[in-house]
Amino acid sequence: MATSKQIISKTANTIADEPEEIYQSPERGGGTIITAFTATNTSTVNRYYRAYIVPKDEGIDNPQIKYRIVVWGEIDLGAGIDGQVIPPGGKLYVESSAPDSIYFTLSGRETET
Repeated sequence: MATSKQIISKTANTIADEPEEIYQSPERGGGTIITAFTATNTSTVNRYYRAYIVPKDEGIDNPQIKYRIVVWGEIDLGAGIDGQVIPPGGKLYVESSAPDSIYFTLSGRETET
């Protein structure tokens, strides 16, 4: 069994209100299990974010985290996405209401089957 490791550290959107890819699960194996996800608002106003798990060769559709407001200076623990699996070749996208305002950190474990 693979151990959990930090995959993404302090990544922010560069465009407002536009989903951006922050991670792609390897195509081999059984996908990536998300063990921790945080969204940290470093701006001086409240901001929102969305998070999407998108299977390989599919379009961005329904977010796993639909609309979460993070108060300025606070951290959101991403309840609802922890424990989810990004399928093999699938991607994790995030979007936020302003560029460089919410920083995302992701930990996970790649599975063999």
